[in-house]
Amino acid sequence: MPRLITALPAIPKTYPVPGYRHFLTPLRKLIFDYDAESPSQQGIRSFIKKPLINLARENPDVEFVVRRLKRGKAAVLRGHYVNSRDKVICVNKLEMDGVSNKVNLLLNSSGAKIKPLKNLTLEAAPASESARGVWSALHDQTKDGQGYRI
Repeated sequence: MPRLITALPAIPKTYPVPGYRHFLTPLRKLIFDYDAESPSQQGIRSFIKKPLINLARENPDVEFVVRRLKRGKAAVLRGHYVNSRDKVICVNKLEMDGVSNKVNLLLNSSGAKIKPLKNLTLEAAPASESARGVWSALHDQTKDGQGYRI
């Protein structure tokens, strides 16, 4: 008798829908971790009470999770993106406006890795000419006005 194994439910994938107003944010899940009794986390507690409900209604494609932490842990926002990356931002000792700015930062971010611009090398196109022109030994002149002898 053949043995049948049921397939595990796969992770849901998003597919772009053509048309106007069908943009899905790259953010899939936004997790609020906070301590309910810490005085330094008053900003995130006040954000959870009122603005979070309106934000969840405005973004139905993002899953919002609120979790309580053990006493003494810092409040953080965790954003999980479609490209299987995540960003973690500490919001300890921030007011409600600061927490709102960090939430908007996570919502508007693509989740891509930040590339440093300091050591970025720019490559010219393969068929492009050099910035100083083409050099040839025939064009180079010595002191007496003659070129190199080949």
